[in-house]
Amino acid sequence: MEIFATVLTITDIERRLSVSNGCLLLQALSHFNGCHGRIVLNVKDDEGTFWNFRCLIRTERYGPKLVIVSGWIDFVGTKDLRQGDIVVLYREEDVIAGMEYKIEVKKKNSFSSLNRIKGSLGLN
Repeated sequence: MEIFATVLTITDIERRLSVSNGCLLLQALSHFNGCHGRIVLNVKDDEGTFWNFRCLIRTERYGPKLVIVSGWIDFVGTKDLRQGDIVVLYREEDVIAGMEYKIEVKKKNSFSSLNRIKGSLGLN
C-alpha cells in the first residue's frame, strides 16, 4: 500500500523531509500510537539496504505532518537525490517478516527521458 509519494523540494534535499499527507499517512502509522509523536521508521530501499529514519509527527494548523528529522540527509546523499526527484513510501505485509516499509526513488531525469520518448512516438 502506498503511504505517500512526494516531489522533492530544496528543503527536502538540504534539511528534512516533511509530508503533510494527513489521514492516510497517520492511518498507515497507527501502530506507533503512544510514541508521543516520535518514532523510528525502518525502511528498506530497492537495493535491500535498511534505513532508520527518526520521525516526528507534528500537529499542524492544517492537520498532522510527518517530519523525518534524522537519517534522511544520509539517504539523500547516498541516492544522490535532487530537487524534482520523487520519493514513494510503501507499507507491505510480508508473511515471514511481518509489516515492512519500502522506499522507492524515481529520478527526475528518467521521467524527462520517458516523456521525450513518448512525445517522439506521439504517445503524449
